[in-house]
Amino acid sequence: MYKYSVSLALFDYIPVILSATGLYFVVKTIASDSFKYSKLTAISACLIVASGLSKASWKLIIATSGVDIALLNNALFVLMTPGFILLTFCLWAFRRQFANNPVKQTAWRCPASIIMLFAIISVYLAFAFPEKRLWFLVLLLPLTLANCVFSFHAIRHSMKTGSAFAALLFLLNIVGIFVMSGLAQTGDQSEAMQWIEEMVNAATQGALALAGYLLWQASENSPTESLAASANS
Repeated sequence: MYKYSVSLALFDYIPVILSATGLYFVVKTIASDSFKYSKLTAISACLIVASGLSKASWKLIIATSGVDIALLNNALFVLMTPGFILLTFCLWAFRRQFANNPVKQTAWRCPASIIMLFAIISVYLAFAFPEKRLWFLVLLLPLTLANCVFSFHAIRHSMKTGSAFAALLFLLNIVGIFVMSGLAQTGDQSEAMQWIEEMVNAATQGALALAGYLLWQASENSPTESLAASANS
């Protein structure tokens, strides 16, 4: 049985807000009128934010009424995994475009196929083994890989646009994600441990928020030639 205090549940919205802020600036950085996947970039960020909101709302409902709405809890990975896969693809395509080597018009089929494949496998496992969370592990793998690849491109682009601090913050963000994963594996569900996890999560998403802002600022102030050099690396 899940148990959360109201204060802990409310605090969980803070990392979501910070994450949304960082993603907003990332979208502003890579989505322009000339970028063919601008709408897809925004949609992918919305999926990620929606996943965080669903998890925070799930906690708040449990804290205030004791009702466990599993759909809201499961939506975290159901929405976040395709969101990060698509966002990572958009960032990669963005860097390719500024290198005057744009991706093919049909390139979106690759991330779409990956999402479809893992969706089919996870749905099968959810129905075949309802007592287990094998579907969760299936979605966790591509999410982790997408997170790492996204961070790599974000760090490279930050360095090439002259924002080393943004690169460091993107690095701290991915490190924080792995730290949170490690804390979750301890199995300790005490109130104290949950507060530690929330604090780490807030710091992790805070790093993303500031990194996104600094990357956008650096990109706005960098000439097109620097952006092209970034995509070539």
